[in-house]
Amino acid sequence: MSKNGVTYRDAMALDLPILVSMEKTLFADAPWSMGQFKEEFKGVPRTHLFIVALDASDEIIGYAAVMVPAPGLEADVLTVGVLPAHRKGGIGTAFMGLLEIWAQEKGSNAMMLEVGVDNTGAIGLYESLGYSRVSVRKNYYGAGADALVMRKELR
Repeated sequence: MSKNGVTYRDAMALDLPILVSMEKTLFADAPWSMGQFKEEFKGVPRTHLFIVALDASDEIIGYAAVMVPAPGLEADVLTVGVLPAHRKGGIGTAFMGLLEIWAQEKGSNAMMLEVGVDNTGAIGLYESLGYSRVSVRKNYYGAGADALVMRKELR
C-alpha cells in the first residue's frame, strides 16, 4: 500500500536490526531488545502483524505491530513508532487503520493499547480514531513512567 509518498509493507526478519535501532531512538526510556523483537516476531503471521513504513528512498521511517491471541479476543497494539521528521504526515493513522483491518480479519472485537500519559500527540491521534481512555497503569514504562490504557470497539 502506498499513500502520500509512503509505502507500507509487512516487516521481514531482515528489518529487525533497523527496528531495534529505531526503538532506541523512539522509546529511549524503555526500548525493546533484539530478543523481545524476535520473540514477538515468532507470531507472524499467525497471531502477530508487524508492518513498516518506507519513504521514497525505501528507508524505514516507522513501524507498528499488533497481536491477536485468538478469534473473539481483543487485539493488543504492541508498538507504533514513527521517526520525528516524518510525524504529522498520516503515517500513524495509516498504521492504525492497517492494524485494525488485520485484527478484524483475525476475528478481534476490540483494540487495546498503552501509551505514555505524557505522549499528548499519540493520545490525540488515538482519540481522533475512536479510542477511549480506560485506565492508567502506574510505572508501566518504568519508575514514574505511567501508561494510559485505551480501547476501541471494532465493528
